[in-house]
Amino acid sequence: MQPEYVPLLPRAPSVASTATKASTTVSTAATGDPDTRAHSPALTFDHPSASAGLVLPPTIRFDLHSPGITPRALHAHAQSGPHSSHRGLSLPDIFVPPRPLPVNRANEVSDQTSIPFSDIAPAHELTTVSNNISATVESTATVPADASKRLWYDDFTTIDWVHEFIKESFRVKRLRDLPGLRGRLIRARDASQGWILISVIGSTVACIAYLIDGAEQRVFDWRSGYCATNWFLPKHDCCVESGDTCPAWLEWKFALRGSAFAEYALYIALSVTLALIAVLLTLTTASTTPFPKPPVTVVDSQRETPLGTNANLAPGAPVTVNGETHKGPPAAVPRSIIYTAAGGGVAEVKTILSGFVIKRFLGSYTLFVKSIALVLSISSGLNVGKEGPYVHMASCVGNITCRFFSKFNNNDGKRREILSAAASAGVAVAFGSPLGGVLFSLEEVSYYFPPKTLIRSFLCAVISALVLKLLNPYGTGKIVIFEVSYDHDWHAFEFLIFIFIGACGGVIGAAFGRLNVWWTRIWRRSSFISKHPVTDVVLMATVTAAISYFNVYTQKSASELLYDLARTCTYRTASPFDTLDYEDDDALCPTSMAMYASSIRSLSAAFVIKFVLTAVTVGLKIPAGIYVPSMVSGALLGRIVGLSVQWLQYQAPHLFLFSSCPAGNDPRACTIPGVYAIVGAGAVMAGVTRMTVTLAVILFELTGSLDHVLPISVAILISKWVAQALEPNSIYDVIMHNNNFPFLDNQRTPGFSVTLHDIVPKATISATGPVIDTSDSPYLSAAALRRKLQILQTSGELDGSLPILRNQVLVGLLPAPELEYALDKIKEKDATASGIQYDDLADVADNNEIMCHISADDQEIQRYYFDRSSRHHQFSQNNGTGASVFTAATDLTPFVDRAPISLDINSPLAMVYLMFVRLGLRMVCVVEDGKFWGVLHKKRFIEYCRFGDDNMDTWF
Repeated sequence: MQPEYVPLLPRAPSVASTATKASTTVSTAATGDPDTRAHSPALTFDHPSASAGLVLPPTIRFDLHSPGITPRALHAHAQSGPHSSHRGLSLPDIFVPPRPLPVNRANEVSDQTSIPFSDIAPAHELTTVSNNISATVESTATVPADASKRLWYDDFTTIDWVHEFIKESFRVKRLRDLPGLRGRLIRARDASQGWILISVIGSTVACIAYLIDGAEQRVFDWRSGYCATNWFLPKHDCCVESGDTCPAWLEWKFALRGSAFAEYALYIALSVTLALIAVLLTLTTASTTPFPKPPVTVVDSQRETPLGTNANLAPGAPVTVNGETHKGPPAAVPRSIIYTAAGGGVAEVKTILSGFVIKRFLGSYTLFVKSIALVLSISSGLNVGKEGPYVHMASCVGNITCRFFSKFNNNDGKRREILSAAASAGVAVAFGSPLGGVLFSLEEVSYYFPPKTLIRSFLCAVISALVLKLLNPYGTGKIVIFEVSYDHDWHAFEFLIFIFIGACGGVIGAAFGRLNVWWTRIWRRSSFISKHPVTDVVLMATVTAAISYFNVYTQKSASELLYDLARTCTYRTASPFDTLDYEDDDALCPTSMAMYASSIRSLSAAFVIKFVLTAVTVGLKIPAGIYVPSMVSGALLGRIVGLSVQWLQYQAPHLFLFSSCPAGNDPRACTIPGVYAIVGAGAVMAGVTRMTVTLAVILFELTGSLDHVLPISVAILISKWVAQALEPNSIYDVIMHNNNFPFLDNQRTPGFSVTLHDIVPKATISATGPVIDTSDSPYLSAAALRRKLQILQTSGELDGSLPILRNQVLVGLLPAPELEYALDKIKEKDATASGIQYDDLADVADNNEIMCHISADDQEIQRYYFDRSSRHHQFSQNNGTGASVFTAATDLTPFVDRAPISLDINSPLAMVYLMFVRLGLRMVCVVEDGKFWGVLHKKRFIEYCRFGDDNMDTWF
């Protein structure tokens, strides 16, 4: 039997009859007249009394409607009261229970209705709670069981860094106030959580890397043949004891009776099959964003310009937001779809660490799918790497393990500190470079990097590298597949060549980004390919396999090819150059002039193939890293230059450039092509990713030679400068722009010449606008609040807030995610009490008779910033019918942010930029002469920085 819905409108008993039941008395001067309230006393204090055996703070008489009730005023009085000797919070914990449900008697559609105070709050419901600090600790530490059902930060919203920091400060304060041995033990356990978590992350990442490295070697070699003694052995392990020949390894052409065409067809078929399985797995991680499909952007020498609309509009009727009218299309706007397992993931990790929320991107299913799909995509022969995906997967491990530690699970700011440390482990296991991993986290991905995170990142990288070394994935005792060393130092004349390689790397890096944008615009954004990503991957795998088959360098895996290009040639004799006898008798170590020309031609062809295919492969819906493929292109370039220098020395041994070379005119004793390859690898990778210090340290740890740190560093710096001059956006910037991620770069200094007045329109304060005006009444109907919320959501500000005004003065903010949650719970309780059957709660209309109380006066700051989960506990209680069901549900006061940060309308945009970057704000309120003007959301500011006027062209 469904409960009967009986709206109850209890009237308050007289103040005199209830003053003795509570220690708080309501002033009879509190009426709906704002003029009367303005002249009414806000606070009066009586002598303290005792009640029910509890030591109570001073009796407080206050006016619920008066703006004078502030935690600061309470705190000032408590300091002088008899309880000022208590440690911890000295302000009384004033809790005003939610008011009974007021109802619009006329049943009219009204946004704001003035309700007499006698119909709102009976005085006996106002209670005062003891200020005993131990009781406060115990009570606020208790979290309702159902509170965890509420996800504070919704998908594709931005976290509030300021709120998370303040919440952590309250938590630390409570821990410090715990007395005795028990307090010390609790604090010790709390301090150890981070180090235990980091150790678990580092070990887990190393185990995952071990499994992927072993599987990738085996599957990749199956495209060319198989081991006759053991199918599961890769070619290296199959031939480890066979010397130069390997009879145990059978190539497919022999298994197919010598048919070259059949081997070629099988090579393509296996490559396409592996890529097809990888893309099908990746597509299972699809996630629809609330943003429309982003515009295709053209990246010029200064900034990007949109070639389409970029309005974050949802379907619906025309709405007005901050004075701007938007017309939504009748049909649903096409939304962007992201695949959480696709790509390298570094750009997305950067966005998440900046405060953006992308649910499921760091989840367990994404980790599982990406681990398998990564092995298949690399084994297919596509020009992809595993280093970027390692960073993504390490961040997944960090996010998953944070769930088991409450200190980090309940604070998104602290969680991101752990994710920054976890990212260092991904680089450490990818390159065998713990120091490079720490610098990568600091330089490339982290947005907020406190000193403690630096130590944790170092520990995480060291543990992951140590565990991987113990697991020995390659059977060589090394944690990477290649490691090179050189026997002599570089010469003075080579410094100019290294500068030349750095400049070429910068040009290639800038061209890489432009080629990727161009290919995305003409091919990947086409109507057919955008709807059929599987076709894109299959075609790219077919073309890559068909072209790569005929070049000995493009057939090799990226790691193997990079090692061959960077290694030095060994030789058996010390004869003159024309009779050199190299042990490495291949094209990379030519022994004649004819071989020099042939080697340079083959390497040049491989360079063009690798560069073009790598640039157009970025963006496929498969796991795909960019680090090693870009390094391979640079290593090919460097090897070409190195061989050209050797050839020039052979042709003109007495040239002034070679005066510092040893006597004997032996080019092999003067120049090492492998050094040029390493320098070229660093230069091109720096041009593509714009990494500097991290890359230099990684290459240093790979070579293990202090002698070549200087030329590598110089080439990296030159490459970055040249690439930055030709194309300011790195490949990660391009990816974030293409995905429309709200990332505000904190490593660039913008140039502004305007103020807030030029970009923030004046808000329209009306009954239908996205503003809550409580000048006449603190009550609004649930339906009216829903309409205001929909205006915010329609404009794309899913994590925005509704400003709360009183007489045009900003007194608080009501966050949209919290408001939506509260309205949904009110609607659910209303439907249950009314006996309404529904399949989808969205199909149920909001009850216009339900009035919600919103006040910015009677809230304690600690309750807002710390004990947030208890605010949601009220919605888990449904023990009655009628108005009792809504007694707690209709009070939205606990959700109000009483400390909004605002700037004057004439503030320069440079100050706004600092507020968003340094404080991590989601929005900034704008005021003029103390009166509310409007709101600037972070997403709107980022859009202005990207697509604003010509003043935004300058980024230094």
